[in-house]
Amino acid sequence: MRARLRAEIHGPSAVRFTLTGAPRPIGADAFRLTDGRGRPVDVARVVPNTATESLLVPAETLDPLRVHYLEIPEMELRALVRRDPLFRNLYSRKPLGARIVAESTEFRLFAPRATAVRLHLYENADDVPEEALRTVEMEKDPDGVWEAILPEALHETWYDFTVHGPDDPGNWFYETHPVHISDPYALVNNDAMGKSRVWQDGPPPAALAGGRPPMEDVVAYEVHVQDFTDLLPVADDEAGTLPAMTRAGLTNRHGEPVGFDYLVDLGVNVVHLMPVQEYLHYPDEQWQEVFSENSFARDMGIDRENYQWGYRTTHAFAVESRFRSRGSEPGAERDQFRALVEAFHERGIAVIIDVVPNHTGENMDQRHLLLNFNVQDLPYHYRTDDELEHIGPFGNEVKTEDRPMVQQWVVDQLVHWVEELGVDGFRIDLAGQIDKQTLRRVMDELPDDVIVYGEPWIAPSDPDVRANPDWAWYKADAPITFFQDNARNAFKGSPFDVHDPGWAGGGSGPGARDATMWALENRYAEEPESTRGISYLDIHDNWALADRYALDEDNNGLNGVDLTAMRLAGGLLLTSAGPVVINGGTEMLRSKGVAPREEFEVEVAGGPVAFKGRDDTYNLRAPNRFLWDSLEPGSDAMAIRDYWRGLIALRLSDRGRVFRVARVPEGHYRWFTPEDRHLLGYLVGEEVLVLTNNGPEGRTLRVELPEGNWRQVANRERVDLSGVDGSHNRLPGGVHRLRVPAGSFLVWVRE
Repeated sequence: MRARLRAEIHGPSAVRFTLTGAPRPIGADAFRLTDGRGRPVDVARVVPNTATESLLVPAETLDPLRVHYLEIPEMELRALVRRDPLFRNLYSRKPLGARIVAESTEFRLFAPRATAVRLHLYENADDVPEEALRTVEMEKDPDGVWEAILPEALHETWYDFTVHGPDDPGNWFYETHPVHISDPYALVNNDAMGKSRVWQDGPPPAALAGGRPPMEDVVAYEVHVQDFTDLLPVADDEAGTLPAMTRAGLTNRHGEPVGFDYLVDLGVNVVHLMPVQEYLHYPDEQWQEVFSENSFARDMGIDRENYQWGYRTTHAFAVESRFRSRGSEPGAERDQFRALVEAFHERGIAVIIDVVPNHTGENMDQRHLLLNFNVQDLPYHYRTDDELEHIGPFGNEVKTEDRPMVQQWVVDQLVHWVEELGVDGFRIDLAGQIDKQTLRRVMDELPDDVIVYGEPWIAPSDPDVRANPDWAWYKADAPITFFQDNARNAFKGSPFDVHDPGWAGGGSGPGARDATMWALENRYAEEPESTRGISYLDIHDNWALADRYALDEDNNGLNGVDLTAMRLAGGLLLTSAGPVVINGGTEMLRSKGVAPREEFEVEVAGGPVAFKGRDDTYNLRAPNRFLWDSLEPGSDAMAIRDYWRGLIALRLSDRGRVFRVARVPEGHYRWFTPEDRHLLGYLVGEEVLVLTNNGPEGRTLRVELPEGNWRQVANRERVDLSGVDGSHNRLPGGVHRLRVPAGSFLVWVRE
C-alpha cells in the first residue's frame, strides 16, 4: 500500500490530516505547512487522534478560504489542505439568477470566496463593458451569495458579472483574469459565450392529457432537434429549429408525411429530446475562418457553424438559443419550446429532455473557458486534484457531493424545466458520475410521475468519491432507472465488437439464446423490478443499427441493410419487459454512412477539435440528418418503418400490457426452447405468443397454447393488430407444431 497524505482545514487554527500506508512521524518539525504561494507557516503542534488521523495546529491563524499545502518532506508527500469541511456547510436557499418580483429585479450569484462581485447592465447584447448602463456593487450574505435588488422590472435587460478575489492557485478572479462572466442560472443567454438576459416567462404549457405514462409503459424516441428538422420542407429560417419540430402537414417528395405528423403516426408515447439546454458552440466567425472553404466540412454540413449534439451545457436553465427560429428575438426560444411541449401534449405524447449535469461546457476540447463556474469558484463547483486542476475524461466533473450549492443547482434546473417549461422527465447523461445522494434528492423533489432514466457508467474520477459507497453507485444500487446495456448486447451485440451480431444478427453461440431470454424477461439481479432498467438497441452514441447490420464490408447502411436483422432486433426490443427507448431514425434505417471511419483533429477557435468518425458523430451534421425522402413507397426504409410502427402499436395495445409490467411475475414468460439454438418461442402473460428464428433455414417448433382463439398479428413482413395473412392466421388453444421460416418474427395474440 502506497503512503497517502490527505488534509482538511476545519478552522483558523485546525488542520486535520490522515496518513495511511506509512508510520506517522513524531514531532511538529517533521511537517511543513505553506500557503498557496509557497510562504512557510510555522507548525506549533501535531496532536494525534487515531492511528492515522491527527490535528495540526499552525503557529498563526489561517484564512480557511485560502489555499494551503501540507508536506512531510522526508517522505516526499504533499497534499492540498482541502476546504471541504467549510464548503460542505455552505448553503443558501435564496433563488439564484435574475428574477423579476413585482416591480423589482433580484440578482444573485454564488461565489463564496470572492471579495467583491459587480453586476453590469447593458442595453444590447453586444455592448462592451465601457457601454454598460450602470455597474452595481453587490452585497455578500453569510452563505456566500452575492445579491443586488434593483427597484425596477428589468425584463429583456442584458447583464453580466465581474468576480473579484485573491490570486491563489485554482482562482480565476478578475484581478488575474479580467473577464466578464455570464449567469449560470440565466433563463436566456446570448449563445454560450455571450451576456445573459433578464427574462420573465409566460405561463407553462398545458399538462399532458391523461397524465404522464408510468415508467413501465414508456416507449421513448430519442431525437435531436436539428437532426430531425434539418431537411424538412420548411422555410429557411425555420429549418433546424424548435418550431419545425411540430410543424404539421409536411410531406416529402413522395407525398409521405414527415416531421411531426410522422412522429405522431409512429405511435411512441414519449419524445426524448437530445440536449436543449444552452450549450457550447464556437463562434461562427472563428469556425468559418477554418472551414468555410473546406470540402470535408462542406460535405459534413459544418462549413458554416460548429454543429453539436449538445453534451456540453453552459447555461442549464436556458433553452438553446440556436434552436429558435432565425430572425426572432433572444428569449423567443423559451416561448417556442413551450409551444413544442404543448403540441406534443395535445397529441398524447410526453416530452423528456437529455440533461448533462455531470460536466459543463467550460472545459471541452482541451480548452479552459471562463464562462461562469470556473470563475465563481472552480474548486467549489468541480472535482479537482491537489493542484486544483480539473479531473475527468470530459474536461471537468461537477462536484455534487460535499457541495450543497452544486447539488442545489442540479435540483433547481430539473425542477425549473418541469414547472416552467412543462417537460415530463429527463434522461441524465453519465449519471454514474453524479453522487448517489444527489440523485436520490432529485427523485424526492420531482413529482412522483416524472420520468427519469440515465447512464450508470463511467465512475467519478476522484478516488475518494469512487471508493465511497454513499456516493458511488452502479446498477445494483442505482438511484434512478438505468440504461440496461446487457439487454442491448444480447439483442444486437456489443457496440464495441463489430463481430458480435447479437441474437438478432444470427448469433447462436453458447449462451446467446439464454442471454436473449434474460434480456426479454429482465431477469437480472440488479433489476428486481423491470422498471429499474430501460432496454434499447442503439442510441446516439456508437454506430447506428442500420450500419451495424449493413450488407457491405464498410458497414455503411446507405448501401443496403439486413432487413431480417432489423425486424428481429425491433421485435425483441418491443416484446421485452419494462420501458424501452428507440434511437430516432433507426426505424427508417437512418445511417451514419457518410461519416468517415478515421479520427483526426483540426485546430480551430483557439484549440483542437476532434472528429471521431462514424463511431461518434457528435459534431458532424450530415451523418445525423433524417433523410426524409428515403421514405418512398416500396422502399426498405418504409418497410422497416411500417414493421416497427406495428410493433409499437402491439406493445401499447391492451394485449401489449403483458410487456408493460413493473415487476415480472414468476412464469410470466413461458419459454419454448428446442435443441436448435436459432429458435426461440415465448408465451407472455398467457396472452401473446412469439416465435422467432434467427437461422438460415425454416424450422418447426412445438408450442402449447392456453384455451381461446389466437390471431396472428405479425409475420416476416408485417405487423397488424387486425391480423395478417398466413396459414396459421387463427389458432385454437392446445398443442401445435408451427413452421417458423428462416429470419422470422411471428406473433399471435389471444382474442
